[in-house]
Amino acid sequence: MTKYVIYSKWFWPDGLQSLEAMQENQQNFKPKTKALDVIWWQIDENTHQSATIFASEQDAKDEVALRNENRKKTAEASGHKMIEETMGPIISIMSDL
Repeated sequence: MTKYVIYSKWFWPDGLQSLEAMQENQQNFKPKTKALDVIWWQIDENTHQSATIFASEQDAKDEVALRNENRKKTAEASGHKMIEETMGPIISIMSDL
């Protein structure tokens, strides 16, 4: 079974949330998801990107509705929006070698 990743890029018109708020968002979402890991990183004061890693493409597909609902809820609260998303099977992870 091949791991699967979803990459996304987000724009925050009023600036990124605090580190603490972003970590709280992840802590609240963690028990609900099959994701193995979610990594967020800052590009600039208004932009962040993320990589969400799943054990399989099926796990990622199983959570489409959950992701969309969570995204809608958090975007309504903060005004941020997704500006890019790509996904696909992972072909290599250095830590797994």
